[in-house]
Amino acid sequence: MIVHMSVAPPFTPPNAGELIPCSIGTITIIQELHSGHFGLTYLARDEWGNDLVVKVHKPNGTYEEIRSNWAQEHSNLRALRHPNITYIYDAFEYNYTFYIVMERCSGTLDSLIKNPSVNKPILILPLARCILQGLSFMHRAGYVHKDIHAGNVFWTFQRDEFGLADKQAVCFKIGDLGISRLAQDINIFGTVMAKWMLPPEFLDPASFGFVNTQVDIYHTALLLLTMALGYTPAFTNDDIVRGEPRKLAESLASPLGAPLSRALRRHVNQRTQTPLQFWQELSAAR
Repeated sequence: MIVHMSVAPPFTPPNAGELIPCSIGTITIIQELHSGHFGLTYLARDEWGNDLVVKVHKPNGTYEEIRSNWAQEHSNLRALRHPNITYIYDAFEYNYTFYIVMERCSGTLDSLIKNPSVNKPILILPLARCILQGLSFMHRAGYVHKDIHAGNVFWTFQRDEFGLADKQAVCFKIGDLGISRLAQDINIFGTVMAKWMLPPEFLDPASFGFVNTQVDIYHTALLLLTMALGYTPAFTNDDIVRGEPRKLAESLASPLGAPLSRALRRHVNQRTQTPLQFWQELSAAR
């Protein structure tokens, strides 16, 4: 049934304890996890006892606009199924509210960065390998993520079904594909990015080139630089245009500084070109 509404739909978010039917069975809403500008996320559990994350899109716009945003994210998640990308189980409309059901990871990379007991530098290469493998898959499929940062990268334990250990191995995964787009569909003026992570090509495309897959290389390098420093650096627009992120990477007392600085070059055509090349340079530097 096609519904046409020019105003916000009757948004009906779920409540704790509510049972929601979907294609994998009935899931139980446990509690709200986070409320952002575009949506709400909930901890949920399926009939097998598996923890899940349920994302509900907020009514920011007309029914058609919300449905379009939900359909875009659903399409991205369906097309980009990879071990280093958060897995989607189902997507559906329920009571004029749009749901996406995904795997639940153990936490965000941001939580590790803020934890003073975590040795950040030792995580750089495992993190890079996971993220860059996921990005390579995305790029080969024609997609650009455009929003790689510590809040959108997750870590999770791989479950041991033999029960020898509750927490066996750690894997990093890329999440939040809501603003990901096919490379040919990117409109520089319609691109949404957080101001603190704007790449030079966004600020001055005439000088540095246009937003394409290399933006994910730049963002990943910023993230790895954060891990190397142990804190998140802040850059103004002027800093970014002058190449301060690259200069900071060059100043690192680490062999990883050189490949990070190449991935942070201002000019798109001089920057590290592919996730695989970036990984090979990081791996060789260690």
